[in-house]
Amino acid sequence: MRQQLVQLLYKVSTSAVLDDGYIELAEQLIVNTIIDGLNTARASIWLLNSDNSQCHCQLLLDKTNGEPDQSLILTRANFPAYFSALDTQRVIIANNAHTDPATSEFSEHYLTPLSINSMLDAPLRFKGKMIGIFCCEHTGSFRQWEDDECTFLSGLADLYGRALSAQESRLVKQQLEVANHYLEERVIERTNTLQKTLEELTGTQEKLIESEKMAALGNLVAGVAHEVNTPIGIAVTANSSATDNLKQLNQQLENNTLSKNSLMTMLAHIDECLTISSSNLDRAAALICNFKQTAVDQSSLDISTVMLNDYLANTIHSLTPLTRSHQVITTIECDNTLSLVTVSGALSQIIMNLVSNSCVHGFKGRTNNQINIVVHVDTQQNTYTLRYSDNGHGMSANVLQNVFEPFFTTTRGNGGSGLGMAIVYNLATQALQGDVKIHSQPEQGITVTFTFPLSLS
Repeated sequence: MRQQLVQLLYKVSTSAVLDDGYIELAEQLIVNTIIDGLNTARASIWLLNSDNSQCHCQLLLDKTNGEPDQSLILTRANFPAYFSALDTQRVIIANNAHTDPATSEFSEHYLTPLSINSMLDAPLRFKGKMIGIFCCEHTGSFRQWEDDECTFLSGLADLYGRALSAQESRLVKQQLEVANHYLEERVIERTNTLQKTLEELTGTQEKLIESEKMAALGNLVAGVAHEVNTPIGIAVTANSSATDNLKQLNQQLENNTLSKNSLMTMLAHIDECLTISSSNLDRAAALICNFKQTAVDQSSLDISTVMLNDYLANTIHSLTPLTRSHQVITTIECDNTLSLVTVSGALSQIIMNLVSNSCVHGFKGRTNNQINIVVHVDTQQNTYTLRYSDNGHGMSANVLQNVFEPFFTTTRGNGGSGLGMAIVYNLATQALQGDVKIHSQPEQGITVTFTFPLSLS
C-alpha cells in the first residue's frame, strides 16, 4: 500500500474522535479521509435497515456539487443485483459503473445525471453482521481502482466498526449512569423510608419495653402489697389484743380488784403483743424499704456504687411473694465486700425478669424449685461474671435460638409479651456494657452467664 494511504489510516486509527463515542464526528473524519486518500469527488456512508431490504444515505460529501441530497434511499426490490453483490463480495470494484453487473442498475437515473463513471464500495460489518457500505464515486474519466485503494477503503470500514463500538459503549455508560442515578434516588428514598420506619419501630419498642417494665413493677407492687398485709395484719391483731388487756387492767384498777398475779399475767400478755407487733412492723418496713429501692432503681439508669451481695439479696427479697408462691429456694454466692460502679437499676431489672421467667415458665407445675446466683471476679480483666441458673423445664433448641428476639414468646395466648428476655439482653449489652450467653436443654434448667465490667465510666 502506498505510504500516503498508510499514513492516513494510521492518522484515523490514532484519532481520539474514533473512540469518543460520537459517531457523527467519526463519520465526518472517515468520509473526508476517503476523499483525501482516494482523490475522489464524492464519498458516502449508507446504512441498511434491520432486514437488509433497503439502505439510506447516512452521510454524503461532494466536493463538486456543494450540498448533495442526503435523503437518498436504495431498496433491494429496485436494485437486486447491487444488493446481491453486497451480500457476497468483500469489495465492489466497478471501474465502469455503467456496465458492471453490480452497479449497472444505477446508470440511467443516478450515475449519468451526476457524471459518475466509476464506483468503489466496501461493505460495513459490525459484530459479524453487515450494516451498510462505504461508497466512493469517481466523476470524469473511467478509473481503474488499485488493490491498495481497495485495501485502504476496507481498512477504514473496519475502523468504522471501532467507532460504532465506542458509541455503543458511551450509550451503555449513559444508560448505566441514568440507572445508577435512579437507583441512588431510590436508595435514598428507601433509606429515608426505612429510617422513618426504624424510628417509629424504635419508639414503639421503647414504649412496649417501658410498658413491660411498668407491668413487672405492677406485679411487684401487687405481690409486695399482699406480703406487707400479712405482718401488718398480725401487728394490728396483737395491738388490738394488747389494747383489750390494757382496758381490763384499768377496769380492775378502778374496781380495786387487781391482784398481783392478774397484773403479771396481763403485763406479760401485753409485752408479748408488743413484741409480736414490733417484729411484724419491722418486717413490713423492711419489705417496703426493699420495694422502694427496687422501684427507684428500675426507673433510673444512673450509675451508682453498690455492694453487690447486699443489692442482690435485697432484689431477691423484694421478689419473695413471687418466689414463695412457686416454692422457690434462692441462693446467692457472692463476695460480701464486692463493690461495683454500675447501673444498679439495669441489674435489678435483669434479675427480676430472670426470676419472673423462671417462675412463670421454668417452674410451672414443678416443686423443689431452685435458683442459684453465683458471682466470680476476674481482677486481671477488671470484670465480674454473674451466672444465673435454675432447675426448671429448660428450653428446646428452637426456643433457645430465638429467646432474645423481641416479641418472641411461648405463652402469647396467656398474656406473654415476648419482651422480657429482649429487655434483659438490651440492658446487659447496652446499659451495663457487657456480654450475655445462655445455655439450656429440655428438663435441664437454664444457665444465663453475664460478663460485666467492675466499673462503668
